[in-house]
Amino acid sequence: MTEPAIQDPVVVLGAGLAAVSFTGGLRAGGFAGDIQVVGDEAELPYDRPPLSKEYQREGAADKIRLDLSRARDVEWLRGTPASKIDTRRRQVQLADGRCLGWGTLVFATGATPRRLPALQQAPMPVITLRTLDDARRIRTALAPGVRLVVIGGGVIGLELAATARGLGATVTVIEALGRLMSRCASTTLAAVVARSHVEQGVDLRLGRQVTGFAGSALTLDDGARVGADLVVVGIGVIANDEVARDADIACDDGIFVDRLGRTTCPGVYAIGDVTRQRNPVSGRFERIETWSNAQNQGLAVARTLLDPTAAPYADTPWYWSDQYDLRIQVAGVSQGDDEIVRGDAAPGAKFSLIQLHRGRTVGVTCMNNVREFSTLKRLLGDAPLPHRAALADPATDLRKLLAAPKG
Repeated sequence: MTEPAIQDPVVVLGAGLAAVSFTGGLRAGGFAGDIQVVGDEAELPYDRPPLSKEYQREGAADKIRLDLSRARDVEWLRGTPASKIDTRRRQVQLADGRCLGWGTLVFATGATPRRLPALQQAPMPVITLRTLDDARRIRTALAPGVRLVVIGGGVIGLELAATARGLGATVTVIEALGRLMSRCASTTLAAVVARSHVEQGVDLRLGRQVTGFAGSALTLDDGARVGADLVVVGIGVIANDEVARDADIACDDGIFVDRLGRTTCPGVYAIGDVTRQRNPVSGRFERIETWSNAQNQGLAVARTLLDPTAAPYADTPWYWSDQYDLRIQVAGVSQGDDEIVRGDAAPGAKFSLIQLHRGRTVGVTCMNNVREFSTLKRLLGDAPLPHRAALADPATDLRKLLAAPKG
């Protein structure tokens, strides 16, 4: 058997889901060496998806903590980020002056929200939503009648908007582009989501940008003013790759990795949101900012470090989102050059969307249709496409259809 690639000690930079999944995978695979995890937050590791939903409603931090039982005998160095690495000496310099030696180094440093310079001096709270501390500040400010303005029509901002409406807040969503969820949803799905928010009383301002503020109101590029007691900015993130980049590891808003998690520096790996990896569906190098990627890539890299014959990471990207009574699941590429609509694409309805590119299935979406999701994902890649009319008919049994001989 080929010798494992891992060398003791292991140092992981970043203490989120990817790091927990990776270290748990190492221990489950029999690795008994030293593991140190360096995190810039003082918090114990926690799950991020609930920050825009469950945590806002309940405020129970203990319910969103990640399970560390599999990552046993790991030293967690909290509240002290890495400031520099020396790849020749295999050392990590921490912000508090400590120096750690490493045999294997893993970046799991995640990403940082983009800021909005136009609101730097605004009188009302202007917050991003990435950390538990961010979520605490938002929850403290949310109350019935509070005027919340969400800048950015992506998944996290829309989840927060839905949660805030449920808590009685007045909500305005401002999106610079002409539709919602432009990076992660088809135009059909985006239209249904937009209608759902409008029906729930959200004031959508599409194709508009915030230019500044006047008193307790934000000013927009069309001259309009929007009153705000609280502003949450969700306009994307930037990869935390500075330390890697300063060490001459190949980066471009993300650390380039192969399917084994290897960077361009021997002995150095990267996992999770900070990585720029090849999307197995689109073929492009992308940052895949999903919960499933952080978890599964961390596990896969741990396995291949311990057993070079293990299958490299090649999972299809997918995500889910809960907004009001909408349960959204998307896998693969969210947009193609053709689309098959299976069911009635309307707010509150159950339907599925199949994205095609040059006749090949590149993406699937399910709305309130959890049972079909795993079956539809089997269409992704080079699987033959069943008869279009049958596929579009919601009365067709998908499992039987996909099991039938193609011809």
